[in-house]
Amino acid sequence: MTLLPGQRHGLLGVGTVIKAIEFAAFLGDKAFDANWLRDERAKRKASVVIPSKSNRTLQILHDKEVYKGRHLVENYFAKI
Repeated sequence: MTLLPGQRHGLLGVGTVIKAIEFAAFLGDKAFDANWLRDERAKRKASVVIPSKSNRTLQILHDKEVYKGRHLVENYFAKI
Protein backbone atom coordinates (compact mmCIF):
# COMPACT_ATOMS: atom_id res chain seq x y z
CA MET A 1 0.00 0.00 0.00
CA THR A 2 1.22 3.47 -0.81
CA LEU A 3 -0.13 6.46 1.06
CA LEU A 4 0.04 9.82 -0.65
CA PRO A 5 -0.58 13.20 0.96
CA GLY A 6 -4.23 14.26 0.76
CA GLN A 7 -3.46 17.03 -1.72
CA ARG A 8 -1.80 14.59 -4.18
CA HIS A 9 -3.79 12.88 -6.89
CA GLY A 10 -4.12 9.08 -6.50
CA LEU A 11 -3.26 8.54 -10.17
CA LEU A 12 0.31 9.66 -9.42
CA GLY A 13 1.01 6.65 -7.21
CA VAL A 14 -0.96 3.94 -8.98
CA GLY A 15 1.78 3.05 -11.48
CA THR A 16 4.20 2.06 -8.72
CA VAL A 17 1.59 0.05 -6.83
CA ILE A 18 0.24 -1.99 -9.75
CA LYS A 19 3.64 -2.71 -11.26
CA ALA A 20 4.34 -5.52 -8.82
CA ILE A 21 0.92 -7.19 -8.55
CA GLU A 22 -1.16 -9.47 -10.75
CA PHE A 23 -4.87 -8.80 -11.22
CA ALA A 24 -7.70 -9.59 -13.60
CA ALA A 25 -9.65 -6.36 -13.22
CA PHE A 26 -9.05 -2.74 -12.26
CA LEU A 27 -11.91 -0.77 -10.72
CA GLY A 28 -11.48 2.95 -10.28
CA ASP A 29 -13.43 6.17 -10.24
CA LYS A 30 -13.27 8.88 -12.91
CA ALA A 31 -10.00 10.17 -11.46
CA PHE A 32 -8.30 7.07 -12.87
CA ASP A 33 -9.55 7.65 -16.43
CA ALA A 34 -6.14 7.99 -18.09
CA ASN A 35 -5.09 6.57 -21.45
CA TRP A 36 -1.74 5.26 -20.13
CA LEU A 37 -3.53 3.35 -17.38
CA ARG A 38 -6.05 1.84 -19.80
CA ASP A 39 -3.20 0.87 -22.16
CA GLU A 40 -1.31 -0.80 -19.31
CA ARG A 41 -4.39 -2.85 -18.41
CA ALA A 42 -4.83 -3.91 -22.04
CA LYS A 43 -1.24 -5.21 -22.09
CA ARG A 44 -2.02 -7.37 -19.06
CA LYS A 45 -5.36 -8.45 -20.55
CA ALA A 46 -7.14 -7.19 -17.42
CA SER A 47 -10.60 -5.74 -17.61
CA VAL A 48 -11.00 -2.07 -16.75
CA VAL A 49 -14.04 -0.67 -15.00
CA ILE A 50 -13.55 3.09 -14.94
CA PRO A 51 -16.23 5.58 -15.97
CA SER A 52 -15.04 8.14 -18.50
CA LYS A 53 -14.40 11.72 -17.47
CA SER A 54 -16.96 14.16 -18.83
CA ASN A 55 -14.33 15.91 -20.96
CA ARG A 56 -13.29 12.72 -22.82
CA THR A 57 -14.13 13.15 -26.52
CA LEU A 58 -15.20 9.53 -26.97
CA GLN A 59 -16.88 8.16 -23.88
CA ILE A 60 -15.72 4.62 -23.03
CA LEU A 61 -18.39 2.26 -21.78
CA HIS A 62 -17.98 0.51 -18.43
CA ASP A 63 -19.89 -2.21 -16.60
CA LYS A 64 -22.18 -0.26 -14.27
CA GLU A 65 -23.12 -3.32 -12.20
CA VAL A 66 -19.48 -4.15 -11.46
CA TYR A 67 -18.77 -0.48 -10.73
CA LYS A 68 -21.37 -0.56 -7.92
CA GLY A 69 -19.02 -2.93 -6.08
CA ARG A 70 -16.31 -0.26 -5.99
CA HIS A 71 -18.64 1.98 -4.01
CA LEU A 72 -19.22 -0.76 -1.42
CA VAL A 73 -15.48 -1.29 -0.97
CA GLU A 74 -14.88 2.45 -0.66
CA ASN A 75 -17.58 2.74 2.03
CA TYR A 76 -16.06 -0.19 3.92
CA PHE A 77 -12.65 1.50 4.09
CA ALA A 78 -14.30 4.78 5.09
CA LYS A 79 -15.87 2.97 8.05
CA ILE A 80 -12.66 1.39 9.32
